[in-house]
Parts: sequence; C-alpha cells; structure tokens
Amino acid sequence: MLFGKHKTNISPLMSNRQIVIMLIAISVIMGVLIPMVPLLAGVFVLIPIALIFVVLLLMYPLVGYYMLLTISFFMFYPDRILRTSLPTGIVIEGLMFILLLGTLYQKRSLRQSFPGPVGSPINLMLLVYILYLLIEAFNGNMRSYEGLLFYYRKVTMFIVFYYVTLHLLDSRQKIMFFFKYWIFMSGLAGFYACIQDWFGLMPFEMAWLMADPHLVGLYYQGGVFRKFSFLSDPSACGILLAYSAILTIGFYQYNQSKKRKRLLLLAIFMILGAVYTGTRTCYIVFIVGLVMYLFLDLQSKKTLGLAISATIILGVVLFGPFYSPAFIRIRTLFRSTEDDSMKVRDENRKAIQPYLRTHPMGGGLATNGVEGERFNPGHPLAGKPADNGYLKFALEAGWLGLIVLILLYYVVVQQCVQFYYRTIDPGIKMVYRVLAAAMFSQMIAHFGQTAIGQMPGIFFFFASLAIINRLHTFDSDIVSTDQDAEELTIA
Repeated sequence: MLFGKHKTNISPLMSNRQIVIMLIAISVIMGVLIPMVPLLAGVFVLIPIALIFVVLLLMYPLVGYYMLLTISFFMFYPDRILRTSLPTGIVIEGLMFILLLGTLYQKRSLRQSFPGPVGSPINLMLLVYILYLLIEAFNGNMRSYEGLLFYYRKVTMFIVFYYVTLHLLDSRQKIMFFFKYWIFMSGLAGFYACIQDWFGLMPFEMAWLMADPHLVGLYYQGGVFRKFSFLSDPSACGILLAYSAILTIGFYQYNQSKKRKRLLLLAIFMILGAVYTGTRTCYIVFIVGLVMYLFLDLQSKKTLGLAISATIILGVVLFGPFYSPAFIRIRTLFRSTEDDSMKVRDENRKAIQPYLRTHPMGGGLATNGVEGERFNPGHPLAGKPADNGYLKFALEAGWLGLIVLILLYYVVVQQCVQFYYRTIDPGIKMVYRVLAAAMFSQMIAHFGQTAIGQMPGIFFFFASLAIINRLHTFDSDIVSTDQDAEELTIA
C-alpha cells in the first residue's frame, strides 16, 4: 500500500524519529555553530563531524539524501549571521558526490538494475537535453570555457540527484516519506516567514540586509520589507511556498484521518508566508496550480467545493476593504499594464529579441546576466536583464535550445496527466494529480522570472521527475483505503 501504516525503512539501524533528530542536530551544527567558533576549534570539531557524514552517506545513502535536502534549505542562513559569503555550493556538490558513491555501492551490493523503464519519455527527453547542452560546447559565441564548466557542473549535480532519487525512493512508503518531509520543511519555512512579518526580522538579518543598499532597494517595497524566511531570497521563498501549498492542499483533501488538520495548518503557514514575501509570481504559481489541480477532477464534489471556496476567497482578497501592503501587492498582479516594472521588462525583451533571432544556438552557456559578467566579460549578453527563465535560457542556448527545454517540460506534465488517468490506486492518482499541478505552475511561473533552478526548489523538481517515472510501477488492482490515508498526516 502506498499510504499504509508501515514505517519508512530508511535504515535498518535507526527509526524515523532518530533520523529526524540527527538531521536537525547535524544541520544546525554544520550550518550555524561551526562558522561562529574560532577557526582552530572549528577545524577540530569539523573533522570528526565530516567523517561521520561521509560514513553515513556511504553506508546509508537515503539518510544522506535527506541530510542533503535539509542543508539545502538552511544553506543561506549562515551567510546572514556572519555577513559574508560561504562556499556552501561546494559543500552541496561534495555531499552529492559522496551520496552518488553510496548509492552505487548499495546498488552493487544489492545487485539492483536501473529502476523504472529505461526508455521512458522523461529519460529520453533528459538525454536529448543533455546532448544539446554538450553540443553548446562548440558554440563559437562564448569567450570563456570557465563559464561552460561552471554550467556543466551544476547540471551534472542535478542529473546525479535525479539518478540517486530513482534508486533510493524505491518503494511507495519511501516516496510518501519524501512528500511528508517536503511538506514539513516547507511549512517550517512558511512559519518562519510569518514570524518575520509578525515580529520583525532578527537583528542579524536586519544588519545583513542594511549592509547592502542594493538589497534594501529590492526588499523594501510598499513601506515594508519583503520576507525571505531562511531561504535565498523573497522570490525563491514565495514560489517554493506557493507550489508546496498546492501539494499540501491535495494531501489534505485526500486524507480523511483525524490528524489532517495538521496539513491544513501547514498549508495556511505556506500561503501566508508566500504573501509576506511580496512576490507576485508566487500568486501566479498558486492560482495556476490550483486551477490545474481542480481541472483534473471536475466531476468530484470535493473539487467543486474547493473551487467555490477558492473563488470566494480570491474575490474577498481582490475587492474586500483591506489595504495592507500585502493585499495591495496582490491586486497589482491584475493591473500589470499600470505597473512600471512590467513596462521596463517589456522594453528589455524587445531590445534583446533581434539577438535571439540571429543566434539559433544563443550566445553560449553562462554568458547572460551575472554569470556573463563573471565568466564572459564584454560579451553582448553579459549583464543584460533576462527577466524570466525561458528568455535567459533562449539567450544562452538559442531558440533551438528553448524548443528542447519546452519539449522536456511538456513531456513531464503529459506523463503526470497520463499516469493520473491510467493508474488505479487512488493514492497514486492523487500524487500524480498534485505533481501535475505543482510542476505545471512552476513552468508557467518561469515566464515571469527564474522559477526553476534555485535551491532547494530545483531538488524538488528533479526528485519529482524521478517519482513520476517510478511511482506508476507500484500501481496494482489493490487500492488504498481511507484508513491507509493516515500515512499522509505529518506526525
């Protein structure tokens, strides 16, 4: 059973509760405490912890998998405490490499074959996507291969994470535990964003923010500071909370246990946290995701009730007598033609379109925006604002690359919808339904800004690809019951 009462067997030596305690303890120690102690003491503390880390990753790769995800949530927090930039990206890449070794060792010891159908549409499109990026190495418009290697390193890490997820989430219970973990962490991020709004930013957060006038200009809007929780920035935080709220609402609607109110509480924290970020794109993510979720099951009475409730709430938000900065910013989403920032974005797009038309393979990877100034200074695209993820990829990989990317995204949503209608188990159908809504909403939001690609959301994206590929293989004529749905509750 997908949502049965069996415990997730992450390792034969530790229970779920012990693993959660260990994750929190190690993540806090490595992410916060070590940078605060003197250098020599930090080295002596770091060495044994690092050895424990390596051993755990090699012996219990699934434990390391959740350690990696936990660190990716908190990787930006030490920078605000120390007011300096730490090489957390290198730490993530190192952990990913060790996790890969542990996964390969486990695969060899258990004599496992490649999980799921090798020739699945998602695998084939990922292969086409990778091959196109490799062809970009011969793009003569690049001025430095350093940026190319930087880009390849990031893509390799994400593909490795996809491969590791395919192997490690090899049962219904493990897949369900992944969603429970993600909902809990997203709820925690939403709760912290609410704390920042209700009680103000922490002193060290305010000091970190005020030290950079550029950040102040970006974060201070409408008379208040946009909230960012413990994630990288308000935009990434708002988008993550929005599609995670869709996931949580889906699980709440399916769950019939007495503990389902916990899911509703977490969803409320996520929605409020997303609003407090002041990110208009997150409203698009939530609305599009909710519409997609409702569209896949229009005949259900629960769906009709949810649609009516959502419409009433939206009407109150848009037309009610509420004039706080959060409500005002939501309303500006529906008056985009009057927004000066939207006019600037339109002008930027028109200015860059001639370059896009005359360069079918683009200007080269890592040539646009901040990466372009860093790795390809003097390039025509360096420092140019792309404004959204699709335009940025099209400028760097050309309109040919954009076609490949859109085909990949199409296949992902198509597979979700196809398996939603083909599978029998209602629990599995529900997972495909919420994934279709969450993934589609991110892809639409990618038109507004870079909605896919930031930590830790990019890990959810590639983990979802693996789950889409793998989950339908566990489907059977034995369906989940309402009693089994208790496993959906965050205990």
